[in-house]
Amino acid sequence: EVDVPLVRSYTARLGAQAVVQEVVPLVDLADPMNAGAHYPLFLLVLQQIHKLTDDKWLTNAFNSSKINLQTMLPECDRSEERMMEILDDRSLAFMFPLLRVQADLWKKINADPNPNTLFKWIKDTLDVTMQADKGFIKTLVTSLLRYVCGETTLKDSNKDNASDKNLIDKEKDMLTRYRGMLQSLLNERSSLQLVAIYSLQVHCHSAGWPKGMLLRLFMLMYDLEIIDEESFLKWKEEVNDEYPGKGKALFQVNSWLTWLEQAEEG
Repeated sequence: EVDVPLVRSYTARLGAQAVVQEVVPLVDLADPMNAGAHYPLFLLVLQQIHKLTDDKWLTNAFNSSKINLQTMLPECDRSEERMMEILDDRSLAFMFPLLRVQADLWKKINADPNPNTLFKWIKDTLDVTMQADKGFIKTLVTSLLRYVCGETTLKDSNKDNASDKNLIDKEKDMLTRYRGMLQSLLNERSSLQLVAIYSLQVHCHSAGWPKGMLLRLFMLMYDLEIIDEESFLKWKEEVNDEYPGKGKALFQVNSWLTWLEQAEEG
């Protein structure tokens, strides 16, 4: 860089040409730049590939490579929020449409949590395919839980809140308001309901398993007819390492699931 000030740009252009012309796979090119090495060289490569191709080509190539972009960034930039800012700055945000939706959805919920307003925004902003996307359902359920519990049973990270009856009642009331929206989006689709259940599991895992929370959420989603018994029982039997905390989750809700199974058989 002392001798050739634009050496990163030249290297990025050569790397991009090699990927586009199928001389080298993107994943192999990325390997020496893992963990933020030579940052921002990898992002420059992506920008150069975009110049040589288009949105669709780059997105497909990146997704096929199975590269985790967060691991390509310096450690201080590995949050989703920071990654989105970096992608915006480099005009690469189109590669992660769900990440953009996640950021916008969270802003929307905080600005106006009214269910009707939120549902209208989803319908007006997202196409039908995205609305039925498993990643979006995971994002939506996670965001709603984060907001509602953050206002009630997980407020200020106070563990005493988790068993406060008034806060538990408030949590239930707030979640109940989103019943119509969630019913409409899950629309009796077992695959999407299953994702919603895993979102409940991961939420409680991330919160450190507040006492009684997972069982409470399971029962509420069932009572509100947002998630049906078939999906709960499918979750019980399915082995899926993608979502952390399954063993602990099963332990906490096993008795209720047994009751549900017997009720269905009866």
